[in-house]
Amino acid sequence: MAVTGKAIGLAMGLLALGGVAFAAAPETQSRASMELARSLIDAEQFEQAVSVLKQLDAADAATSAQIDLLFGRIYLGIGKPAKALGFFEEASFTSLDGEAEAYLGLSEADLALGDLAKARRNAALALKSDADLIPAHLVLAIADQRVGHGAEALARLRKLQKDRPDSEDVAIVLARYLAQQNGPNAGIAELEGFSSRVPTAAGAQDMLGQFLWAAGRKQDAVLARVLAKELYEARNQTGRAEAMAAWLKAVDPNGQYERQAARGPDAPPTVAAPPAVAAPQAEVAPPVEADTAPAPSVLAPIPTLRAGPSSDEPPPPAAAPRPAIKSMPIAALAHPEPLPFAPGSMMMTGSGVVLEGGRQIITNRHVIEGMTVVYVRNGTGHVRRAHVAKVSSEDDLALLEIDSPFPEGAVMPLSAIVEPAPGRSAIAMGYPMISVFGDEQPSLTEGIVAKTSGLGDDPGTFEMTAKLNKGNSGGPIFDKRGHLIGVAVGKVDTAGIYKESGTMVEDMNLGIKGGRILHFLGKTPTPETASAEMNLEDLYQEMLPRAVLVAAQK
Repeated sequence: MAVTGKAIGLAMGLLALGGVAFAAAPETQSRASMELARSLIDAEQFEQAVSVLKQLDAADAATSAQIDLLFGRIYLGIGKPAKALGFFEEASFTSLDGEAEAYLGLSEADLALGDLAKARRNAALALKSDADLIPAHLVLAIADQRVGHGAEALARLRKLQKDRPDSEDVAIVLARYLAQQNGPNAGIAELEGFSSRVPTAAGAQDMLGQFLWAAGRKQDAVLARVLAKELYEARNQTGRAEAMAAWLKAVDPNGQYERQAARGPDAPPTVAAPPAVAAPQAEVAPPVEADTAPAPSVLAPIPTLRAGPSSDEPPPPAAAPRPAIKSMPIAALAHPEPLPFAPGSMMMTGSGVVLEGGRQIITNRHVIEGMTVVYVRNGTGHVRRAHVAKVSSEDDLALLEIDSPFPEGAVMPLSAIVEPAPGRSAIAMGYPMISVFGDEQPSLTEGIVAKTSGLGDDPGTFEMTAKLNKGNSGGPIFDKRGHLIGVAVGKVDTAGIYKESGTMVEDMNLGIKGGRILHFLGKTPTPETASAEMNLEDLYQEMLPRAVLVAAQK
């Protein structure tokens, strides 16, 4: 629910009138304070919401549960899902009132921490209490999407869209899903259609701007996010409006995109200094003749603008002490460690996998070429400074080393690196298009090994049906037994081949074989050990600490 400054002022005024003769009853005041706190949380005014909640008296179980729920929302809002879990759990124990909201909060916190199985269970419990709870459907769709269950996710989202065509949350998640599957233009088309029906949807305009930027339509992206900023301001969502302003200042410091739009699409380009941050296009090899093997397009690292620091953690309430947060058996940090790049600066990103010992990381050579500062963050949120230890002259591989190893268990044993085989499962894990899908946790796409040689029968690579996008470069490719069969490197340039030959080829993606990784490391392959297959959720949880985001600057 959006809240205006006038509404907040009115609510505060009502609270301040508590001592006069016509003041509302205590129960009415409590309800007004609760609604005010909710409005402040929706407006991302977390410190003010804490101040309101600290004045509430948890006189009964229902009120105490509602306070816990709102504190859980605050911790989710500032990116501390592990702390949010404790408040949502306490709310579910304290009172049956708000049970659906408590389970929803638990599912969202579990999702943020990468525990997909728990997220599903709690989302299902939320829907059992309230079948019309849209965010719970979204949690289930995101969990499906994250482990590569595309058909299930799309069917769920299309049904939600049909039932609630004007829901901004549904539109954004559906557009993100479509963009991940089919590229940013699919997300653009979905959000443009939605925005034409709901022109005041700030979040949709915000996401539309991100897709437009990823598609190379910089001027349109700037205009979309200028509008998003204005809509956020109208909603009194000042935090988001300020984030938009910082992004606009970084990418269009001279206002050249806005001026060009004002002059019209047919006007000649304005002569101005280049923007401070540019988004290079993916490196695409030119198409070759139809009777020869096409060259792959390299999955170029993604340029990303760093947002400013998140809000400070709110203090615990003083008037009504909340229960201590329970220690949760989770792999992820309560809040991912931030990448130490200046707000507004550009970084190039790819993916990688942590090797045995915890100090070495395999990625693609093209991810770190020309870069001087490199950091890595694994799926559980731990950040390390890295340096390039070795690059291959034969394969698109590089070895990074870190001074302080990742925690125990966050490594891929060398004995688990094996060769791909035809028909074997091929599950790519990495950080594609982080400006759209986020950079705190990786995502999965599922396919099979289609051929154990690459384009032109290249013996060092293999073809697979698992989808890849920019940013997947260097990320691990697993089978369902948890073996590392290779790392992502590129995809066939289907558009280039079609333009050159008029023949539309199947979308095929490429990985560097596990054997080539061992050769690069100077290691000898070991016999493959027998192990049981895992479902995708268990595989995700197991491999979460081993997959890393590689972020670098020149």
